[in-house]
Amino acid sequence: MKLATKWRRWYIESGKKYLFPVLLICFAVIAYFLVCQMTKPESYDVKLFQVAEKTIRSPQTVEDTGKTKEERAKASADVEDVYVYNRETGQNRVALIKSLFAYVNEVNTEAKEADAKNKEKAEKENKPVPAKTTTEAKLKSLKAKLSSNVSEKITTNISDEIFTTLLEADSKDFKTMEDVITAEVAKTMEDNIREENLNAAKIRARDDIELSTIPSYYKNVSKALVSYAIVPNETYSEEQTKDRRKEAAQAVVPVKILQGQVIVQEGQIVDRETYRQLNMLNLLDQKMPVKQYAGFAVFIIALAALLFLYTKKQPQPKEKKMQTMLIFSSVYVTSLVMLMIILFLETQGVANISYLFPAAFAPMILKILLNEKYAFLSVIFIAATSLFVFQSDSTSGITIFILLSGVTSVVALRDYSRRSAIVFSGFMVGLINMSYVFTLLLINNNTIFQFSTVMALGYAFVGGFGAFILGIGLIPLFETIFGLLTTSRLVELANPNHPLLKKVLMKAPGTYHHSMMVANLAEACADKIGANSLLVRVGCFYHDIGKTLRPPYFVENQLQGINPHDRLTPEQSRDIILSHTKDGAEILKENHMPQPIIDIALQHHGTTLLKYFYFKAKETNPDIKESDYRYSGPKPQTKEIAIINISDSVEAAVRSAAEPTMTKITEIIDAIIKDRFLDGQFTECDITIKEIKIIRDTLIATLNGIYHQRIQYPDDKD
Repeated sequence: MKLATKWRRWYIESGKKYLFPVLLICFAVIAYFLVCQMTKPESYDVKLFQVAEKTIRSPQTVEDTGKTKEERAKASADVEDVYVYNRETGQNRVALIKSLFAYVNEVNTEAKEADAKNKEKAEKENKPVPAKTTTEAKLKSLKAKLSSNVSEKITTNISDEIFTTLLEADSKDFKTMEDVITAEVAKTMEDNIREENLNAAKIRARDDIELSTIPSYYKNVSKALVSYAIVPNETYSEEQTKDRRKEAAQAVVPVKILQGQVIVQEGQIVDRETYRQLNMLNLLDQKMPVKQYAGFAVFIIALAALLFLYTKKQPQPKEKKMQTMLIFSSVYVTSLVMLMIILFLETQGVANISYLFPAAFAPMILKILLNEKYAFLSVIFIAATSLFVFQSDSTSGITIFILLSGVTSVVALRDYSRRSAIVFSGFMVGLINMSYVFTLLLINNNTIFQFSTVMALGYAFVGGFGAFILGIGLIPLFETIFGLLTTSRLVELANPNHPLLKKVLMKAPGTYHHSMMVANLAEACADKIGANSLLVRVGCFYHDIGKTLRPPYFVENQLQGINPHDRLTPEQSRDIILSHTKDGAEILKENHMPQPIIDIALQHHGTTLLKYFYFKAKETNPDIKESDYRYSGPKPQTKEIAIINISDSVEAAVRSAAEPTMTKITEIIDAIIKDRFLDGQFTECDITIKEIKIIRDTLIATLNGIYHQRIQYPDDKD
């Protein structure tokens, strides 16, 4: 405890500006280390193609990327190539055949017309009739027309023999060939034709020509033309094939190894596939993937950021905010250590030991040290962390249990001013924890009537009740380290049997009585404006403890009219009176009192002027400095100290008044408050003018009740 006190004094008096951030970073690093250590997978000594010595289950649900990749590749390979059917191809081929026959017919017609004209001309001129247009000339004309009017190189792909046969065919056979060939091409091109079935399509078409009404002399030519006209009308689409294969691969559900899934049974041979899965789960080398370490780092940073942003919004001084975050972080890390101990016990085969985790510890202690909101925040932090820590089948409901137990502890803890009330709250949380565990066991379809179930219920009770007992034991340590002042601590300090209060009573009874009176006045004022009335009351008990070093030099302790100041100079009297604030602060520090109580002792006079001795000194030395007769301060930093500042002066002034009537009391209070305002004593605290008026009215009402005029009853006569 002394070491903790020295540490607290050191960080209070040294560079807290840098100490708090460094400590917060240290707590974050510790939390990160603990979380990584708890989530690190268990390792097994397993050799390839050897018998497994124990059954190994997956500690977490992970995707088997290798197997998933293999399944997706298989699904992609099973997708057939995509071909696109083009109806226009068939239409174009039919049009090509029609064009060929049309040009042949055109050439023959032109030749007949030319021969007729030549004959007519020769008869008119009585010349011999010239020979008819030769087939070679017709062939040349036909090929010229086809070359200039048909984009396809038809003259190269169809032989001159075929063209000649068409040119020489009579009109009836020509018409039959045109109709049959055109119909056959149109019919065949309606089917889906690819490169691989092109020959089959051509064979079917040629067979149809063989059975057609075309004269046998022309069937070979017709077969050649049909075979030429039929082409593939389905083309391979690389883009669509690629898209379909991609869709098929994406449709494959990722192959996962589920948490609790058996990887290898005891006595089973470890084959390559099993060994691969063990290695993927990091069960062979006890290492986590780098991305998992990074993930936990982001998780801790996210929690720290959430704590920082929430605390930043609180209406507190910057130093108080840093202290709040430090307290929260230390409690969170303490809970992680407990979590680690429970996890270790679980790995030793202790059934249901996870329910022993004191989930109520952090919220309970933070509600007492800080407030209810931080208690709920801690429940969220610890429950979220437990999601990563407890991953086995047997602890599947532990996160829900931690969440419910933590919330229950916050709700159940109402009166924490007495240790007995805290213990009772812990007892209730323990019983409620048992109901939570029983419910979870029912939901998970566990066997109820067995020894392990009874142990689980017992662990739940001990975890809930023990959390409060542990909290009671550690709260004084947190109070000492961080200089906190809790309700229970204040109640303890208000005990009249406290050594320091007994010291005041024995050495300076007048000061003791004065302190009790000031406490009553200040507490009433604090209640009216919503300040911490318990802190005000306890602070008043100790605010003048510095007077115990020289009790007779303070008027409330002077008996029989003897005033030691009559033998001293104003300067000597000044030094004695002004020093009682510093002396009191030193006494309180030496006795390890909380900082708020020390602040009250040091600041309750602010920097007010010791008027009596100042004016007395000025009678002999007009050049005396006013600042030499002022308290060293600082001025009141909180509204609680401002209340004590006013109440202390008012009580002393009213007590010294000859006849404190209501009018007199009102005048005294108004004069003191006005003097404090003009002297700027409340410029460094957050007290408002409205609150000052409430304090004034409360003091008038309270003092009037104490010093009211009593009715004089006549003496009884026999």
